[in-house]
Amino acid sequence: MILLDVEYSGADHVKTVLRGRGKTIEDTEFLPYIYLLPAKGAKKAELPKNKVVGIEDAERIDIKKKIKAWKILFNHPKNVPAAREALKEFGELREADVPFVRRYMIDHGLMPLVEVLPEIRRGKKEIHDLKVLAFDIETLPEEGKDIGKSPVIMVSFWGEGIQKVIGWGDYNVKDIKKVEDEAELIREFLTTVETYAPEVIVGYNSDGFDWFCLRERAKELKIPFEINGEKVAFVKKGRDIAPAVPGIINVDLYVFIRNILAQYMESENLTLNTVASELIGEEKVKIGGAVGIEDAWKNDPELLYKYSLQDSKITYNLATEILPMLYSMAKIVGQTVFDVGRMSPGQVVEWLLMSRSFNEGMLAPNRPGYKEAASRRSITYEGAFVKEPIKGLHSPIAVCDFRSLYPTIIMAHNISPDTKGCTHRECKKNKAPSGTWFCTEKEGFIPKTIRALFEERMKLKGRLKELKRDSHEYKIIYTRQNALKLLLNSFYGYLGYANARWYNLSAAEAITSWARDYVIKLMKEASLHGFTVVYGDTDSVMLSSDGPNFEREVKRFMKEVNSKFPTPIRLELEGFFTSGVFVTKKRYALMRSDGALVVKGLERVRRDWSNLAREAQETVIRLVLNNRIEEAKRHVQTLVKELRTKETPMDKLVIRTQLTKLIGSYKQIGPHVKVAKDMKRLGRPVYPGMIVEYVVTPGKGSISNRSVPADTARDYDPDYYVDNQLLPAVMRIFEALGGDLEELRMKQSNLGRFF
Repeated sequence: MILLDVEYSGADHVKTVLRGRGKTIEDTEFLPYIYLLPAKGAKKAELPKNKVVGIEDAERIDIKKKIKAWKILFNHPKNVPAAREALKEFGELREADVPFVRRYMIDHGLMPLVEVLPEIRRGKKEIHDLKVLAFDIETLPEEGKDIGKSPVIMVSFWGEGIQKVIGWGDYNVKDIKKVEDEAELIREFLTTVETYAPEVIVGYNSDGFDWFCLRERAKELKIPFEINGEKVAFVKKGRDIAPAVPGIINVDLYVFIRNILAQYMESENLTLNTVASELIGEEKVKIGGAVGIEDAWKNDPELLYKYSLQDSKITYNLATEILPMLYSMAKIVGQTVFDVGRMSPGQVVEWLLMSRSFNEGMLAPNRPGYKEAASRRSITYEGAFVKEPIKGLHSPIAVCDFRSLYPTIIMAHNISPDTKGCTHRECKKNKAPSGTWFCTEKEGFIPKTIRALFEERMKLKGRLKELKRDSHEYKIIYTRQNALKLLLNSFYGYLGYANARWYNLSAAEAITSWARDYVIKLMKEASLHGFTVVYGDTDSVMLSSDGPNFEREVKRFMKEVNSKFPTPIRLELEGFFTSGVFVTKKRYALMRSDGALVVKGLERVRRDWSNLAREAQETVIRLVLNNRIEEAKRHVQTLVKELRTKETPMDKLVIRTQLTKLIGSYKQIGPHVKVAKDMKRLGRPVYPGMIVEYVVTPGKGSISNRSVPADTARDYDPDYYVDNQLLPAVMRIFEALGGDLEELRMKQSNLGRFF
């Protein structure tokens, strides 16, 4: 059987249910357990016997030493919390907070989408694709009502062999399956899911909105919110609440993108529209926000139909691109797709380490308590080295970066909590610039774990060179090696994460100190070889030269310096660029020979600036990188004039900012918070994670007071957009080129007119 999910049930004795494609395996033999490191004088006979069904002697490794522990077994996970409290007086509890399903997966070595044999161990067969159903709902905003209190007016589905929209209201559209009322719509939603029988159901921000709305409306209308006769349970997953759909893997693409992929994306926000535009080149149907949805429901149901179905379609197409990554990550970690899809990078690393520590016969450290975590957070250490750039325009540019610098430093120097500060004299030669040394006689737990991932990735990358890019096998292997890359890059951050089980400040500090050392030495070598080091940041350097054969000389230099680095640390060529403009640390733009731009830290890739600012800056960057500086100035002059004469289209002035918490939790009321409060008064859905769109209008008072929802704006404040959006976006570029802004200010009455 191919494993899809694991659940448990039972009143007094736990029964584990492994679900596969139309099959299940039930296991009543495996029991939950915790470890106790007995205090001196503690006796097994004195332990509380309530709900304890067995005590076994166990020998485990605790960081560096072997220890004896008691393995205490229970007949059901529900009995563990109370027992934990009763057992504390008898010694130190370990692994007492491991959820039962995750414990089961670890102890049996199981992986999702991989075969489970009847004796409950992992087989060799695996799959890479599942039957997926995407869905989306539309709600009717009503004044003063919170999320989940307004009626659901339409539901759409998209999957292989299904494109369906269900709705109710005073209209007739042939492609909409019309039902009598909202109650019938919710019943039809549940029936459609049961009938289609997907293995995965996906939405976008569906945990926090769609599923929540459906549950609340079902409760209000007294409809059992069940699928296949089982209740849809809402369970806590980290900072979120997630619906566990019986027999179906529920994935919220927004949560996975927010937690794992966002740091690698350029999207200015994480709305469905912007993410889909970047990743799959598709966009939503324009409808005009919540006001437009209500208007379309009453006056243009055909538009609402197209809008809703397109949302499901692009959610499905996004899933086609993203789910393979999630599947691969879940297999590597050895936990369910449902769980891994809601983990942060640190949690993904931790659960991989939990699995590996079990295989190594190790006891996992406990998570820190609140006070200890707070104490850890109060201690800081020096991070990466970032060189101040040589401001201005440079040509040509070579970008060289270390391949997976932090993971390779961990491997090269055997950095791990169990190798720190050994007693071997020879190992003191392996001392970090920060002062801590690490044992070189035995590979540590963290480097060993990383090496297995790193070597697998190198093999997979080699295999990719032998395959055709459009083949199915290429896609599978590429996705897995990319998942391995994401995991590898998360280890350093995990070691310095205050809530981590394997937190180790000395190790994290040593990694960054070695990284700084390698980068600084590289820059010195580059200068000695006649290159100008224009910029350096964390694990990369950007070189320029006016000498001949630039590209050949860069490659020759790289070959020479790589011979001096310990294995597996290696410098790689990211690429050559025709030109680059450098503003400050973390802010620069490069242009390839084909005209493609790489922009870092500027408004073009920030999430809280208007399209006017981003588009203006991109145009200025392109002109500057092509050495057409005067033309760039004239372009800005034209934009200023259009703003002042009210010729700028309103959609270019919309500012988008994300709500990161409940609006009542904000102490400072910025424009997006004020607008969110306005939206709530209008009965529109407002929730953490949503993107608030607003326009700043003319008038008196603060910017916040003059900000209104974008779909209600009828005018804009030209001074605000000149002084606070357009000019700040382009001034940095001109300043880097030596522009005399003071002289420009003197010529005009205010900053907004300096062009």
